[in-house]
Amino acid sequence: MHNGLREPPNFSTSFRSNFVMMFREEWRQNVDFTRKHHIMMFPVMLALVTMIITVGLRFLTGDAGIDSAYDTIQAAEAQSEKAFTWDELKIGLHLSLFMFSLGMGSFAFIGRNMVSQRASGKSYLLAGPALLPLELPPVYLAYYCKEVTFYLCLILTPAVGGMALGILFGMFTGLSIPLVWVSLPIVLACMLVTMMQGLALSFFASAIWSRSRLGAFLVPIGAVGAGIVVAIDIIPLEAAIAGLHVQLTHNLLLLPFAAICWLIIATIGAHLVPDDFEVKVTTRTELFIPVHRQLFFLGNGQMRTLVAKEMVDVWRSGTLFKMLGSYCVPLLFLLALAWMADFARFPIPFNLLSYAPFLGFFGFNFYSWLNAVDSPDFLNGLPVRVPQLLRAKILVYFIMTTWISILFLILMAYLLNQWAGLLPALLVMIANSVYIVALSGLLMGLRPNKAIFDTQIMAIFWVATVLPLVSLFLLSFTQGDMSLYANQFDQIQAGGIGAESAVYDSTQAQASFGGIVAISLGLLALGGTFLLMLERRWGRAAFEN
Repeated sequence: MHNGLREPPNFSTSFRSNFVMMFREEWRQNVDFTRKHHIMMFPVMLALVTMIITVGLRFLTGDAGIDSAYDTIQAAEAQSEKAFTWDELKIGLHLSLFMFSLGMGSFAFIGRNMVSQRASGKSYLLAGPALLPLELPPVYLAYYCKEVTFYLCLILTPAVGGMALGILFGMFTGLSIPLVWVSLPIVLACMLVTMMQGLALSFFASAIWSRSRLGAFLVPIGAVGAGIVVAIDIIPLEAAIAGLHVQLTHNLLLLPFAAICWLIIATIGAHLVPDDFEVKVTTRTELFIPVHRQLFFLGNGQMRTLVAKEMVDVWRSGTLFKMLGSYCVPLLFLLALAWMADFARFPIPFNLLSYAPFLGFFGFNFYSWLNAVDSPDFLNGLPVRVPQLLRAKILVYFIMTTWISILFLILMAYLLNQWAGLLPALLVMIANSVYIVALSGLLMGLRPNKAIFDTQIMAIFWVATVLPLVSLFLLSFTQGDMSLYANQFDQIQAGGIGAESAVYDSTQAQASFGGIVAISLGLLALGGTFLLMLERRWGRAAFEN
């Protein structure tokens, strides 16, 4: 007797249909987020950046022949230590890709979130097993394969395409590009295996974590233990990351074996995801009054109330640690970069001022998080205007992140033993923070995550941030002295873009923070101007997200 119920489809049918529809869903979400031609801006820009890096490989590997006078004297014994080796560059490539994929693979946690978002009128295929006669494993395995395919199209293929453009640029200009055509498919395949590994391990760990409290205890311990095992070289990093191992050993027969292994791990993870989409309700003690009391330095006006409300929203939403993590992880990357520059004796003199400009640049990511916590639509019925809320969010950004940046610069000054540059570095950090966040608020308002994909806004933001960032970055190499760049310009004028030598006597350099201070003060002035312009641009705008 037919009972009117549909039996779940078999594994292969469910996997195939969910994979196709999930890929369409990913495209729909991105089109809903921005326009089609704006979506393509990201891979295009990634390809251009990769092309520039490919052209610059001759400098990274020390093949360009640009030496200082000191290096010329000691070239016999120091040449091998001045630049990155090919193996070090491969390690950097695969390690960064592996860390990125680890961060994007914990999707065993998001089933409950997607179910809870039904109240907004939208549902997602990953939440299908809670609503339809579907089994969990094929749905989650399809989601894993969709992530791999999507990032292959959005990131890996454009990156390798940029390498190809770099080779073509070398062929047309006569520059020596230390890459060959036959290496590109190998690089793509190895990068794909590395990404599959990171996504599979992260998915597997999040599935174990989500099953029980014991799993939530064991997974962090296991992650720390694995990090220690690799750090003390019990298992070398070159062997721990499969794609890196293949690219270093050129044992291409391992590629399909490794890909199948990580697919199996992902399949096991899909079977471990708990069949529980229950939405948990949590309560919190009074937050607003204590936070408002601590903000006494803002006076008793409306701004103090708005800042307190924003800080309570951040804490109540549970995104505080994600937001602080999004700000701190790039700082840890800078620490790793400092270690690599010292370890490889990089030919460019990195110092404390080299890192300070980036601290302000990271503010955009944190500002984006602040606008993603809650929809501000309800404020349309209150005596509040958009410029006031924007200023409140900018104040929240400074209150929550400035102390982290200061501690980071103090730590870097200690590690690099460059205490003399601490005060200028603090000025650079504060100036960039004010400038970047004020610019973000002026250009993008309350919708930075969507507005950044507008071609015109993206172009303005990119030019307005890259020019001062690169200027401060280049000036930091010589503590503000321009002799090195003037000398290199003379060499290029004499020998063309392919000039193979430029001798620079470091004893002639005179450390001068004048240029750096001038740019920083200019950025502070521009940041203040942008804050004043918020009223003109957003004064009549409605609250929307």
